[in-house]
Amino acid sequence: MTFRFKAAALGLLALAAASPAGAHVTADRSEMPADSYVRIALRVGHGCQGAATTGIRLTVPSELRSARPMPHPGWTLETGGAEHAGHHAGHHGAPAPREIAWTGGRLEDSHFDEFVLFVRSPAEPGSVITIPVVQECEGGAVARWTERASEPGERVAHPAPLIRVVAGR
Repeated sequence: MTFRFKAAALGLLALAAASPAGAHVTADRSEMPADSYVRIALRVGHGCQGAATTGIRLTVPSELRSARPMPHPGWTLETGGAEHAGHHAGHHGAPAPREIAWTGGRLEDSHFDEFVLFVRSPAEPGSVITIPVVQECEGGAVARWTERASEPGERVAHPAPLIRVVAGR
């Protein structure tokens, strides 16, 4: 092996070690039409450094006009927090939640699952919605999928799920 090849290989190894694990908490869609009701599944691809996932908590983005979580068998569903000023009342006048949490379940590190929301998208296209998610795991481990790139293509260590609002179909 040449010195240059060894240096390049070591550089790639260091970069891979510094990167987060392959899967994160991601959204099942990259776009949603403006002024629409949309199903969004948040995919949990792994636990926290080998520990099973026991909770998924998210902050409902203020740009969403409403958000309703789907119950998840074996998990406790909690909604709450102060209502966002721009949110409309939910179904039958119930306030739209600011926070949603699924807790008390157990998702092995070697498995994946989805946690589902039914949302109303912003009225106008053009924005990018960030959904900050905190993943709680056994032993007190926590992964905060809350970072947003400041420019397209920028990589961040713990990316939040992003969904672009496009013109209605």
